[in-house]
Amino acid sequence: MRDIRISDDVFISEFYCAYLPEELTAVISDLHLGFEQEMNLRGLFLPRLQLKHVEGMVDKIIATYDPERIIINGDFKHAFSKNFPQEWSDAKHFIDRYSHRVELVFIRGNHDNYLSAILSTRNIVLRDSIRLGNFYIYHGDKDLGLKGFTILGHEHPSIVLRDSVGGSYKMPVFAYSSKENLLLLPALSFFSSGADLSTSLISEEHFTPVLKNVDQDSFRVFAITEEYGLIDLGSLSDLRS
Repeated sequence: MRDIRISDDVFISEFYCAYLPEELTAVISDLHLGFEQEMNLRGLFLPRLQLKHVEGMVDKIIATYDPERIIINGDFKHAFSKNFPQEWSDAKHFIDRYSHRVELVFIRGNHDNYLSAILSTRNIVLRDSIRLGNFYIYHGDKDLGLKGFTILGHEHPSIVLRDSVGGSYKMPVFAYSSKENLLLLPALSFFSSGADLSTSLISEEHFTPVLKNVDQDSFRVFAITEEYGLIDLGSLSDLRS
């Protein structure tokens, strides 16, 4: 299944985005451009696949939904402490590729400490959050509350399925609570391993403070698979039992 309608005005997509048809807006999160260069500096040499993967997904989002606006909901780049040369080149390439086709809106994530310097070269302002009608969108590393239908990134949600002989398979997922009116987006990063929601909704690696105050058993999980597109895995509480 390519996409699933989780409420009257929200679709989730196998292209790692939420699509809001009334707003003509797609929301993606956690691209982590430049990841390879920081890993190379730590002695782990990775091929430069991140930008190609991200732009491939965004191309599919535009071809499928024809949005007027794409919101990048935090962690557009990877390095905390500076802007690496690869981050400059990848970020500018992304912006120049899409800014003439859609409005690009950038929300600040915890990895985006120096992103404003890059965005300023393209006259783009980095925001802390955005309100679109009933939707409230922010990254999630800070607790800005739940207002209307809230969309967060940051957590990199995934599910690990295990068999009786110790084998495991990890899938990126959307986590949605109709009770809380809250949607967690999967990371668009090619290299992101993700936080396993089958053990805890609040991970040690990607701590999303607003999740401390929500009903974790109210979430339903939708996995992204290469073979079958989106799959409804059911309630998070059932997956843990």
